[in-house]
Amino acid sequence: MATKSRGKSGNSALTQFKPGKSGNPKGYKLGKRNRRTVIMDALRRIAEKKNMTPEEMEEALQTAGIEKAIKGSFFHYAEISNGLYGKITDKVDLTSGGMTLADLVNAANGAQRKTTHKAARKDKKRA
Repeated sequence: MATKSRGKSGNSALTQFKPGKSGNPKGYKLGKRNRRTVIMDALRRIAEKKNMTPEEMEEALQTAGIEKAIKGSFFHYAEISNGLYGKITDKVDLTSGGMTLADLVNAANGAQRKTTHKAARKDKKRA
């Protein structure tokens, strides 16, 4: 239950739920299968039709993906690389050369204003 209305913007710092209360108290619906189970069941059915074990089918899929990666498919390369080494995370440089956050924001806003004013002046000259 909400402690206060969040309004239309949804930017309130207040949490939507009371402490200790879940947003989904009933949990998953009974009998709902997760994605991994659905995929593994499909893999077993297809392997059975092709007279293969699920392990052989999975190896064939991995081999096909590797072959596509070798032929230049970045998607397949990324999937294999992420599976082997983990997904690469983006790193953000938070150094500011001694400037405060307010200084950086003001500098960015000032640069935007200058660009806007220059564009407006050019438009006036053209007209």
